[in-house]
Formats: sequence, structure tokens, C-alpha cells
Amino acid sequence: MVTFSIELSSKPIKGMKEHLLMLRITANRKRARIALMYSVNPSNFIPKASNFKFIRANHPDHATINSYLEEQINKAKIIAQEILKEGKILTAYEVKKRMLENKGKSLIKYAEQKALTLKEKGEIGSYKKYNAIINSLKNFIGEDRDLSFEQVDADFLNKYKSDLVKAGKAQTTIHGYLSKIRTLFNDAIHDGLIELVISPFPSYRLKQGNPVKDRLTLEEITKIEELLYPENSLVGHVRNAFLFSFYNAGIRISDILLMTWDNVKDGRLIYTMYKTNKLHSLKLKEKPLAILENYKGREESFIFPFFSDRYDYSNPLFLHNQIGAKTALINKYLKEIARKAGISKNVTTHTARHSFADIARQKTDNIYNLSKTLGHSSLKVTEAYLASFDDQAVDDTLDKMF
Repeated sequence: MVTFSIELSSKPIKGMKEHLLMLRITANRKRARIALMYSVNPSNFIPKASNFKFIRANHPDHATINSYLEEQINKAKIIAQEILKEGKILTAYEVKKRMLENKGKSLIKYAEQKALTLKEKGEIGSYKKYNAIINSLKNFIGEDRDLSFEQVDADFLNKYKSDLVKAGKAQTTIHGYLSKIRTLFNDAIHDGLIELVISPFPSYRLKQGNPVKDRLTLEEITKIEELLYPENSLVGHVRNAFLFSFYNAGIRISDILLMTWDNVKDGRLIYTMYKTNKLHSLKLKEKPLAILENYKGREESFIFPFFSDRYDYSNPLFLHNQIGAKTALINKYLKEIARKAGISKNVTTHTARHSFADIARQKTDNIYNLSKTLGHSSLKVTEAYLASFDDQAVDDTLDKMF
């Protein structure tokens, strides 16, 4: 006899209060479990539900999740019946194995499982990127249709790419989507779910976009420095954060937002980078030290007044969303700052990093030192990062030649 039920994972998702929903398969008193694509707070879960109503009605997605859970249980039942018809021994492991084999052949379901794993690890940025691709593919093929790995060939990729172009997606975004699909193929091959021969990517070339990375000159940085703003004004804080980033090797905005006084030690800025989770240390020079003086005495652990001790940022999804919201707000005020300084370039939080990198490479020939200063993981990353600044390098070469 075999039974099927839904339960919650024993531990919550890292950094969250929600638990993954699990399909439990029991056969001859032996159990197997499969992680499903949804997670809920235990308060929204009904363990011994009738008519597949496992999720309480007060959950905003209760109907969608309950329908999905019913579908998974019915799939498991069908697989169990197939095993018995084949005259094989029915075990919980065999049902689980066949469920996962079916999942592995579907690129959409495989991508959903990967996204779920990333969410469980607290890698919210990557989780959201894969979700965006999943939604994009579903929009292209039809919401109710599945997509197998075998269906994704060069012709499919070309049509999908054309659809993205018609939708107004930038070349860099299109390249990012196709790169993630290639990663899904590579991971599925590594997991033994599909054969290498199925993948279209050994012969399919991805076209890399060339994003315009606006950067400022030292003269333009000085113009921003010389702007006058009322004390404690939001736009003034935005200007200070931008300059603090520039003078500290282009610290990413996520790290600026999370910077606390504990990161300032013995004249150095020592912090763990949000993007890479790697430790980074910088010597604080005169100008960033002067900026810090403006914020001493605040009864907050955060240096800049964009985040507050009143909120709990331990939930990775909440933190990621807050970083996105504050970044959008800061970028809005940076446009105003640029106009006031008479700068016609598109100034964003990234501009501080681009500007530092461009000015630094003009002043030093040591790309290794520059790579370490930017906090890159390798010289190859730095070379790719600087590649978009090569117009000046070409001009310099021509000037020296003629």
C-alpha cells in the first residue's frame, strides 16, 4: 500500500520563517520526500487537510498552491499505478525517482527547482533572476504549456531572442537570459538528467551586449563635491554616499547601505561584500574620513541614514527588496544632482564605481592592484569590466603613433 501527503520541511528556509512544502511518499512503512516549489509559514498550513486544502484561505496564493499540491499528489498516484502495472515492486524510492526523472526532462520545472534552491540558500538576487527567466519563457511559450530540454534547439533560441527584441529588451538582458538557459543545460548534463548531445549551446553563439558605462572625470566629481545642500537633507546624504563610494574604490551601493560603524577599524574600512560575500579592506583616505565626520554621533549603527536599526534585515528577501528600493530612490536624486552640477551624463550609483575604475586605470599600469582594489575575484573579471572603457585606450594609442 502506498500513501501520499503534504508536510513542511523540518527547518525553515535560511533567513526566513517559511518552510518548504514537501510531498511525502509512504510505501510499506518506508518514506521518501520530494521538495516542492512553494514555501509557507506554518501558521498557513493545515497538516491533515481534506480535499487538498492544505493552505489556509487567508494566504494570498492559497488557491494556486492547493491546486499545485493536488496536481503533484495525482502525478505520484499515476506513477505508482504504472509501477504496479509493470509488475515491479512498489517502493517510495521508486516513485520519488520517477517523479524526479519527469521533472528533470522539463526545463521549466528544472529551472523552478533551481530557483527554489537558490531561495533556500538565501541567494535572493540569483533567485529573482531565474524567476524572471522562467516567467519570460512561460510568456513566450504560453503560461499553461511545459518546455522540455529537447524542444530548446537553435531555432527555438532564435525565435525566443527575436521575441525579447520585440519586447524592447536590451542586448545585455537578452544575453543574460540566454546565458542562464545555457547554465541550466550545463547543470542538467552535470546532474545526469540529459545528454550532452541535446544541448544546442556547443555550436550556438551568444552575442554579448556592450553596455554604455557612463563615468565622470575628476573635474565632474569636483563639481558634485562643491554643490551646497542643507544639512541632513536627503539629497545631501545621496551626494555624500556617492562621493564616499567613489573615494573608496567604487564601493557598491549595497555595501554603502549596509555599512556600519563596526566596519570602520584603525583607519580602514573592513566589510564583507554583499554581492560576493567576500571580505574586503580599504585604507580610508582624507576625503572619505571627512564625509564620515558628518555622521558621527548618530544613534544608529548604520553610517548613512538610508537603513535604520528599527527594522530587522535578517530576512534575505526583505533585505534584497530594501536594497532595490533604496537604490532606486538614490538614483532618482543622483539625476537631480547631475543636473545641478551641469553634468549631462546618466549618473547612477554604478557611476561612482565606473568612474573610479576608469580614472584609476589611467593612473596605474598595475591591473592586479586595480583588480584587488575593486574587489574582483580574478584578473579576467577586471579585464572584462574595463573592456567597455577601451575607446580612450585606442585614442591614446593613436595619439602616441601620429
